[in-house]
Amino acid sequence: MAKPTALRARTPVALTTLGVRHPLPVLLAWLILAALAGPGLQRLQVDTSTDSVLDRQHPAWQVYQNSQNDFGGDEIIVVALGGTRPFDPEVLSAAARLGESLENLEGVRRVDSIARVPVVWVNAEGDLELEPALDEEIADPQARAERVARRLARDRIAPRSLIADDGRVIALNLVLERGAEARHAELLEAVHAQVDPVGGILSGVPVFRVAANARTRAEILYFAPITGVLIALFLLGVFRSPLAVVLGLAPGVLGAGFLMAAMGYLGAPISITTMVLPSIIVALGCAYAMHGLVAASTVTDTGPARRDALERALNRVSLPIALSGLTTALGLLAITFVRIEAVRMTGGFGALGVLGVTALSLTLLPAGLALSSRPIPRPRGFGWIQRRAAPALVAGVDRRRGAILGVWAGIVILAGVGVAGIQVETDATRWLPVGNPVRDAYEEIRQTLSGISPMNIVVEAPPGGSVLEPRVLKAIDGLAAHLETLPEIGKTLSLADPLRQLHGGFLDDPSQPLPDSLALAEQYLLLLESLEQLEDLIRFDRSGANILIRADDNGSAGLVGIRDTAEAWWSEHGPPDTRITTTGIMYEFARAEDEIVYGQVRGLAVALGVISAVLLLIFRSPGLALLALIPNAIPLWLIFGTLGGFGLPLDAGTALIGCLALGVAVDDTIHVVAGFHTRSQAGLAAPQALEETLIEVLPAIASTTAMIAGAFLVLGFSEFTITRNLGLVTSGIMVLCLVADATLLPALLIRREKG
Repeated sequence: MAKPTALRARTPVALTTLGVRHPLPVLLAWLILAALAGPGLQRLQVDTSTDSVLDRQHPAWQVYQNSQNDFGGDEIIVVALGGTRPFDPEVLSAAARLGESLENLEGVRRVDSIARVPVVWVNAEGDLELEPALDEEIADPQARAERVARRLARDRIAPRSLIADDGRVIALNLVLERGAEARHAELLEAVHAQVDPVGGILSGVPVFRVAANARTRAEILYFAPITGVLIALFLLGVFRSPLAVVLGLAPGVLGAGFLMAAMGYLGAPISITTMVLPSIIVALGCAYAMHGLVAASTVTDTGPARRDALERALNRVSLPIALSGLTTALGLLAITFVRIEAVRMTGGFGALGVLGVTALSLTLLPAGLALSSRPIPRPRGFGWIQRRAAPALVAGVDRRRGAILGVWAGIVILAGVGVAGIQVETDATRWLPVGNPVRDAYEEIRQTLSGISPMNIVVEAPPGGSVLEPRVLKAIDGLAAHLETLPEIGKTLSLADPLRQLHGGFLDDPSQPLPDSLALAEQYLLLLESLEQLEDLIRFDRSGANILIRADDNGSAGLVGIRDTAEAWWSEHGPPDTRITTTGIMYEFARAEDEIVYGQVRGLAVALGVISAVLLLIFRSPGLALLALIPNAIPLWLIFGTLGGFGLPLDAGTALIGCLALGVAVDDTIHVVAGFHTRSQAGLAAPQALEETLIEVLPAIASTTAMIAGAFLVLGFSEFTITRNLGLVTSGIMVLCLVADATLLPALLIRREKG
């Protein structure tokens, strides 16, 4: 590599020199910035709502808003009451009482249950009756239960929506007011207060939203502190020096503080995605500081000569630290290729935080070392790595580099089989672990009734036309019936259901045919106009209709698959002058999750290109730039291959791994390649250059890998699958990258030099 005074090394060397030569002004400058950060920290807000990950920039979001304007909000809370026998009188009475009290809660638009939803019923005299199946005025419990069973025998609406097929579970569907998301936590508390005493359970999108918000807020309070404590213990064990602990933690802790202050000033809240940043910034800052501490531990001079020796030692690691920070920032910036604002904030503010800790490591750390008269002790255990492990590693790689390259090539090929089978899938209902009451309640309701995930398919009539035209109504009914045969769907409801029931009742036809004329359908709607639920199914001007879907499969691929199936069926069977559009809150979550995944794939490709360009600019060698990427790209390839091989989907959490891990893991590689290139340019043979490089950097890169992997491992204790997967898999990638840097990279470097 070029001399330290070369243009590409001048800035980081100047920063470390500034810190060593002028420690007091540097320290004062950072203290002033810390004081200025105070008001920003006070302004920092926490918004852990899962809604922050919705894709509001896409036109489909406006379609969803329009559908809510036309048909009302689609979010529901499902309350399930179980009995020991079909149509249990006690359960029926409890359902009636709860329906009345729950409808009075703020934020509830109405409550649908067999005690409140009128059943379309034509009596023996041919008169229309619109009364609920459950009549509380009937005193005899057995007679009341028999009436419910009789009224629901031909009903098309209640089964699997308001009552289980076997009659043992009664459901109350709380249809919520639109725009009440901020009050959902308070509302759920009130619902639980009434439902829990009678042994009911509840689920729904609002339930998951509130649970996710509460858990995220709790985890924010301890992940970053736990990361800091673990790193402090690690530094104390390695250096046996409180000074090393303070100086090692300072860049990361201050960097995380500056990051959150910047977010506060700019009005960016801590969200479900940005909550991981403080822990990551603390770990990265301490990792960069570790290289400076290890370099400073080699300084044995005292007196005036100590500052010169300290400057030389820190200058040797300044460029690799700067490059590590730059590549990590670029990796995080690649996350901004996702269209969703909360995810873009994660990438943008993450990159800002990384640049901040890089600057702190290059200035504040040298200033602290220069101001202290006490030396940094030699790290414990590093001597063995330098005397034995590094030389033995180089000798082994030199002798068996062909076998090593062959093994890694085989791993790449094997992983390719898994990568070919990888699937994109995110299921928000699985963000919580098995055994969590929220998830268990969801599974029970899904199995006994139908899924709690609402989707809507909006049917648009031709201009000036009506969805009540027989051909359109027939297509609506056909599509709803077809969708209900899918295993991903538990229940559908369309305008055709009450019309079939009414027409079949008047004809006394158990097959319940559709009305065969527009005029007849209009007359039936006049008879049903008192049904509030009808507003969920048709526009007032008859220009559009809504097919309500309760999905059993909440995975993003399954929900998007429902859309594709509906569109394919309509294109073949629907009237050619009509069209359909899929929407709904769960569909919006599915669409956003897929945008996160595919946006990250695009970002990863960009990150690979940009980081390659940076490495090429620094090393001025395409070969070295490529070699610096290979040991980091292959572990990513291996992890994704493992996910595909074991049938684990690439979800909204693991998708972030690529850009994040690529930028972070290049850190170790840069230190190895930079040291090797410097010594090779000085005339040393490849094995000797590699041995001297590993003697110098292997202890530090092993320690930094341990710190960063440990920080991500802390995230692995999250109750959120999305956060846990990010932590565990990224931690694994860090370890794999270290193994690649210790085996694959040396083999490639020796092979390149020996031709």
